[in-house]
Amino acid sequence: MAGRWFVRLTLYNLACRENQRGIHNTKYLRLATLPGVPAQHPAYSLPGADLSPADWSPEGCAHMIIQWLAKRGIYYGWAVIGVMFVTLFMALGLRFAFGVFYVAILQDTGWARGETAAIFSISMAVYALTIVLSGALFDRFGPRRLFPAAAVVLCVGLVLCSTITSVWRFYLYYGVLVGASFAMLGFPTHMAVVPRWFVRKRGLASALALSGVGIGSLLITLLTERLVLGIGWRSTYVVYGLLILAVLVPLNLLIHRESPQALGLQPDGAAEPPPELTANGTEGFTLRAAMRAPAWWMLLVAVSMIGFSSMTMVVHQTRLSLDLGYDLGTASLLFGMTGITRTAGQLTWGSLSDRFGRSPIYLTVTVLGLLGIACLFLARGSPQFIYLAGFTLLFGFGYMGLSPVYASTVADLFPGRHLGKILSMLDIGFGVGASSGPWLAGYLFDRTGSYDDMLLLISASVVVTGVAMYLATRQRPPLLA
Repeated sequence: MAGRWFVRLTLYNLACRENQRGIHNTKYLRLATLPGVPAQHPAYSLPGADLSPADWSPEGCAHMIIQWLAKRGIYYGWAVIGVMFVTLFMALGLRFAFGVFYVAILQDTGWARGETAAIFSISMAVYALTIVLSGALFDRFGPRRLFPAAAVVLCVGLVLCSTITSVWRFYLYYGVLVGASFAMLGFPTHMAVVPRWFVRKRGLASALALSGVGIGSLLITLLTERLVLGIGWRSTYVVYGLLILAVLVPLNLLIHRESPQALGLQPDGAAEPPPELTANGTEGFTLRAAMRAPAWWMLLVAVSMIGFSSMTMVVHQTRLSLDLGYDLGTASLLFGMTGITRTAGQLTWGSLSDRFGRSPIYLTVTVLGLLGIACLFLARGSPQFIYLAGFTLLFGFGYMGLSPVYASTVADLFPGRHLGKILSMLDIGFGVGASSGPWLAGYLFDRTGSYDDMLLLISASVVVTGVAMYLATRQRPPLLA
């Protein structure tokens, strides 16, 4: 069916082109207007469309996609979520695969664990320093212009990483360029897109988009392990850079739009604007207004602890598994499976939080996270596979699955067009935690020869996260000044 539609559309465009040249040939038009095929180019049926019939530009192609989805009763917001899934799959999936690169770089260079882990820590410090700028750029230019530009920066940073001869160049190329691109392509900017398109299904939509991170962390980690063993870590960086350039730039240019209203739609595909949008308007909370609320500061503490614990495990989990006697393939598989369990948790908790509220979810994931860390302590004393599998299931499904619930909580409390800036300011806390955790864990290991202190610190951060998130959700939504 899709093939016949494409052929007829092509014939219609040929007829239009000949008509524009003064050739009135009705053969193409008769073939193109067979029963069931519209007599106009699909883009003309959209509000505000101003395209020539033969327009195959990104704008024209996008409008054809919109029309194709509309005929099948599919809300265009789900296409946007699909593009977000792919972007997060590639960009943040690569970030979570750093643990595999970490092992290869240690073996290739002989650098100490602390200074090598600092590569990732610097990237997260740069992430924290540039995240507010990224939020401001998002609010001003939108995802359609920001995300392709960030993909180009990421590509350049990764390719340059393949040329390094000293650790300080790694700090510059990965730490600065890749770290800044993570800020522009990361969690806050993507989660600021979701409330534009979804209100009632915000938790589910956020979870589906963020599931790209979990699935990406599995598949890209496994692919990275194979590529590193086959062609080396330097060539692997080049491969990833070129893939990101070839996929993410055109995809984000083609699909993203400023809002559903720009296409004559409403959030969730509803017929009328949701009450929240009607009540708050498009302006909503400014950053200054949000920061006056106690809930904002509770969320800042919580997301700092999330950054500390999750990114510490990203860098050191694979190395810890190797220390327990497992080979790189098994260690990479265990790390990748954490991504899958995280994805399952995100889909579960995001959907359940829409139905039962955010507060009980935070308490549940905190308990599961602590049980997961307990499994790692047991594995340190008796390195049985069942304990590592228990950590992968409990910590991944529980604690690391709370991201969509957190994003939905921020959108619930502080709606409006400044959400990108608000999420980005909160994510400074994530960057601070993420930059300090991996370095501190490496430093403590270099001094003690053990990861036990690291696991104690992660346990404490899990508790702080759960308490702060729970208290934030118990606050009344602040009133606009």
